[in-house]
Amino acid sequence: MPVINIQFNDLNRMLKESISSDDFSNIIPLIGSDPDEIGKEEAVVEFFPDRPDLLSTEGVARAIRAFSEQQLGLVEYITKKPSTHMTISKEVLDIRPEVLGGIVRGIKLDNTSIKCLMELQEKLHVTLGRKRSKVSIGIHDLAKLKAPFHYTTCSPHEPAFVPLQKDYEMTPEEILKEHPKGIEYAHLLNQFEKYPLIIDSVDEVASMPPIINGALTTITENTTDVLIDVTGLDREAVEACLNIVAAALVERGGEIEQLEIRYPSEKIIVPNMEPKIHKIENDYLIKLLGFDPENFAIFKAFRKCAMEPDLREGTWYVKVPAYRADILHPVDLLEEVAIGLGYDNLPEQLPREATFGKALQSRKLGDSCRETMLGIGFQEVVTLTLTSSKMLHEITERENDNEATVSNPVTEDYHMLRSSILPNLLELLKNNKHRELPQRVFEFGDVVKEHSNHKSLAWMELATKSTFSNAKSTAEIISQRLGLFGDNEDCEDPIFISGRCVQIKGKDYLLKYGEIHPRILEELEIGYPVIGGEIHW
Repeated sequence: MPVINIQFNDLNRMLKESISSDDFSNIIPLIGSDPDEIGKEEAVVEFFPDRPDLLSTEGVARAIRAFSEQQLGLVEYITKKPSTHMTISKEVLDIRPEVLGGIVRGIKLDNTSIKCLMELQEKLHVTLGRKRSKVSIGIHDLAKLKAPFHYTTCSPHEPAFVPLQKDYEMTPEEILKEHPKGIEYAHLLNQFEKYPLIIDSVDEVASMPPIINGALTTITENTTDVLIDVTGLDREAVEACLNIVAAALVERGGEIEQLEIRYPSEKIIVPNMEPKIHKIENDYLIKLLGFDPENFAIFKAFRKCAMEPDLREGTWYVKVPAYRADILHPVDLLEEVAIGLGYDNLPEQLPREATFGKALQSRKLGDSCRETMLGIGFQEVVTLTLTSSKMLHEITERENDNEATVSNPVTEDYHMLRSSILPNLLELLKNNKHRELPQRVFEFGDVVKEHSNHKSLAWMELATKSTFSNAKSTAEIISQRLGLFGDNEDCEDPIFISGRCVQIKGKDYLLKYGEIHPRILEELEIGYPVIGGEIHW
């Protein structure tokens, strides 16, 4: 879990009423932290990665103000209209297509707050940013730049600029080969002929995302106005990071000024700090809580979590702050109520009778599958049950099998329940193709077919020499150890090469294995052959 350092002097500057280290140790577990070490002057605390808004002293201060009733309810953010813009070049859309930004003016920084800001930036890179592959953030001293700004591409050989942590100019190619950050994240750009670049109106380099910022715009104690740029592959993750950073800078006395982002096909104005409205039926909330608190208690519980509730006709309509990217479902609102009420205050009820449990048949099957796969050298992975039609159908060219879809998806990347695990494993291999070979992975988990849950075991091997013979040998070992006996039959499945796909039908299972089609590997930019198989029960 992400770990952050909190200086109590710095924390108390952002609270209306100062708290002691003892008060802090009592409050912090109640808002979702696991404290590692709490001293008299500082604390080291862990937060679950599903609360990226708490990965900074600023976020913790904001949460404590609400939870300790120093400032109940929603924090309203006033944003000024944009005074400048950022233009997006068409050619950068094929490399790192999403970019948002904003300006925050009038902040007050010292050495401690600068460290907090940099720590927040890196924690977001690791969590929401997936080690910068999905999102990367740049924070710049606005006084060193001349608006407007331009998000464009550059060649590996120019322009040369001074990157952070260096005092001499380097070309983009030299940065990827010689700079510590360039070496660490070069795999994110190596496949491209050009690299992303953010420049100002006089061609000064602000950032080379997702690698490094220019030294010119380094944040110092004299910085009062900052430019935030957030680039990535997923618009919603990019927006979430922008809102979190902007809200954190408001805690440092800043005022948010929006930025007009001019894409080739659209114009948007960000950051949008307006709260989002989520709802949960009161009866459903009470059912999940397990008891019926007074409406006022629920109302106050929401406000202790910095939200603004309104009960109308049996439904709670809750204004959720823009920095809360983790609120996706009514159950998330239930969790906020439980936190606001206090888990220690929830009533306890002893069971009426003692019962004894035993493993379900599906659990025994999973244990057998894991033991088998680990025994033949495969590594277990766990991927998301939600996927996209692009991954499930477009890339694999499999027909739509009436999969269950989410009626109100938060993102198009996760709007459908998977009917097969193989596409998930392909995506995993794509994201890890820069790692050493061979890669042998498997997953045992749920798939949804005909709107009911089924168990599935899928495996894949990426190696320099993966052949149908290897696929057959692996499938035979798995079949033998799991007691799945039957005749091999030729079959057709667009995920596999025609003529190199075999199935075994049983009374209550279907096993398919073969060589993954080169068309799919080319689409995913996987440069070596892949074999795999899947068993559906």
